[in-house]
Amino acid sequence: MVGPHPYPSMVRDFQSVVGTEAREQILEKEGRLPDLVMACVGGGSNALGLFSGFLEDPSVRITGVEPAGEGLSSDRHAATMTKGSDGTLHGMATVVLQEADGEPSPVHSIASGLDYPGIGPQHAHLRESGRVEYVSVTDAQTLDAFSALCRLEGIIPALESSHAVAHAMQVVPDMSPDEVVIINLSGRGDKDVDYVAEVLSSRD
Repeated sequence: MVGPHPYPSMVRDFQSVVGTEAREQILEKEGRLPDLVMACVGGGSNALGLFSGFLEDPSVRITGVEPAGEGLSSDRHAATMTKGSDGTLHGMATVVLQEADGEPSPVHSIASGLDYPGIGPQHAHLRESGRVEYVSVTDAQTLDAFSALCRLEGIIPALESSHAVAHAMQVVPDMSPDEVVIINLSGRGDKDVDYVAEVLSSRD
């Protein structure tokens, strides 16, 4: 999703199968489009894959969820779209978390796949156009969401995807029972279980 042309477009096109299949499956199961779709955002490939299936449907709200890490007021986050500015990174003009001299800032996320100081240029465009909303959740909220999905559904999500679950846990209680939400679980949490257990035990 990140890098010079044509790489972002190639990744978008390859990942678009996710959005195509999600659209087909929700129409088959629910008989209508969702009210809201959401996915975690680091570089942004999994998110754009899902979003691509619904970008032309104005009735569908779209939300990208990025890592607020230890808090947006700290310097230990990777909330590019929330705190970044226009810049150049890895051969692309996009939004970047950067120092005054234009060097990329150090970033942090509990999810290694979101630990990146930039974002794909197509996401920068979607934010600028207003089509996609970008929000952030903290490491603590992400851990709570990881634990909740494991406990309630028996699904072990990746820490990356748990960011989207965390945001869903915030907004879904205020939605009506007949509204439909798609949350993109873009990876399994097998790789994260030992680390999460270690972090949670240290919080006790």
